[in-house]
Parts: sequence; structure tokens; C-alpha cells
Amino acid sequence: MKNEVERLLKGRGLEVKNNKNLTENLKEWREDRNIKNSNTRVFIENILEELLEIYYVDKEMIKACKNDIMSDYFCLPELNEINTIDAIQDIQVFCINETELMGYDNIKCNSEVFKEINSREQDPQQFAEWQKFGASGKWKKSEREEHKARWYKADYESCKL
Repeated sequence: MKNEVERLLKGRGLEVKNNKNLTENLKEWREDRNIKNSNTRVFIENILEELLEIYYVDKEMIKACKNDIMSDYFCLPELNEINTIDAIQDIQVFCINETELMGYDNIKCNSEVFKEINSREQDPQQFAEWQKFGASGKWKKSEREEHKARWYKADYESCKL
């Protein structure tokens, strides 16, 4: 089984296509990683984690804060789909505006962030489970040293206006 997983994991990174925008690249990225279903709760957890990373470095503290917030404020049933789409689009506008107001070219930043996330490989155990049972929950990056050695770190300095 281990050799089969290793074989499947090789070459999982997509080529970054400069003639495509971030949305088009991410569509292929999701397909390649078997991410097929929307999950508003996982989305909110991901957003909270990223926001907390602005202020905190300790991963355990971030996880604890995120879990506290989710249990205290997000135990409600799923929200209205149109309201959710509206909020997501508003968040994108805020992100683009803040990136550019901070002096960075958002399109170049998009390219850099895609190269970074695309260089990561999925946790081998989760990959095998998703191949067998389908995707569920948050996509986990592999923490294996041989995989981490291939990670690309976004060069945001090159994105300054």
C-alpha cells in the first residue's frame, strides 16, 4: 500500500500556467486534489486560521483560538447560499484592496501564492483515504521532510508596486 501511495503522489504538482488566472489554475488544482464539495464550515475555519496567522506564530495557539471561535460563534446551521457567496465576494474585494493599498501587485501575488500552494503535496494517509472514500474535510499538506524540501516559498518582495 505504501509504495502505491508513493507512486500516486509523485508528480502531483500542476504546472503553473502563466496564461491562466488564479481562478483557472485553482480549478485544475482542486480537480487534481479531489476537492469537489463546498463546505462552508471548513471555509470559515480556513479563513480564521489565515487571519490568526497575522497576529500569532504558534500553530497550537492558532488552532486553539480557531476552535474556540468556531465552537462559540459558528455552531449554527448552514447559512443561506446567496448570503455566503456575497460574503465571500466581499472578502475578495477587501483582500485585493488591502494588498494593493499595502503596495503589492495583487495579480503577481496571486501567481506567487499559487506557486506556493501548488508545490505542496497532500498528506499520504489522507490522500489514500480520499482516493478510496472521496474527499472530506480540510486538505492536509504532507509534513514529510522529502515533500517539505520541494515546497516553494512565495516571493512577495517581487510583487511590490
